[in-house]
Amino acid sequence: MDQSPASAGSAGATAAACQVHIGRIHDLRPAHLTLLSDTELARAQHYQRASDSDRSLLGAALLRLTAARQLGVRPADVAVDRTCGRCGAQHGRPQLPGSGLHASVSHSGDIVAVALTAEGPVGVDVEAVRTIDFAAVTESVCTPAERKFVTGLDDFYAYWTRKEAVLKATGEGLLRPMTDLQVTPPGSAPRLLCLGSDAEPACRMADISAGDGYRASVAVLTTRPVAFSARDASELLAS
Repeated sequence: MDQSPASAGSAGATAAACQVHIGRIHDLRPAHLTLLSDTELARAQHYQRASDSDRSLLGAALLRLTAARQLGVRPADVAVDRTCGRCGAQHGRPQLPGSGLHASVSHSGDIVAVALTAEGPVGVDVEAVRTIDFAAVTESVCTPAERKFVTGLDDFYAYWTRKEAVLKATGEGLLRPMTDLQVTPPGSAPRLLCLGSDAEPACRMADISAGDGYRASVAVLTTRPVAFSARDASELLAS
């Protein structure tokens, strides 16, 4: 499922790389658990549903495998810190101290996505497109200017994943209301138009193909062009 990189930014400038690796729950193997720290294993055990635990394990393993490949080290030797900046618990966004890499992990349904880049803070979001009453929740996600473009589920999820990717990159998550930022509408190249009172913030974005029935987006906080690519991680997870 490798996709050719899509660049976001000014033409002619050298683009930084951001890779999004796509794994699936059926790729999870017992051997992957041997790569993980005690903290990662314990974190997965806190989930009540086995499917949630498996997604947590696969995300942690895929993060280690992708980072290890870039850094030239063993997956078990990758330093991963998930300390929450607000409470100190190990449920914050993943940091790779000393590596020069920024990372983000997302999972939904059968899909786990891991984004890696050396360019700047990154956020990735993947969502299984489920049948919901999107009209009832659009006001909490979209600004008045955006709402007129939401005519179906796919439009709603396009806005959701684009905004969630940005908020994961900033580290704010859903602490900042989604209506406090505006992005370009579905069908157009993804771009962050404003973040609070900040117009045209430093951000590069792309929509990523995660398979039928899914929407996914990625954002990197930078002014430089970024070459985004999506890669099927099944071979890496099988190695």
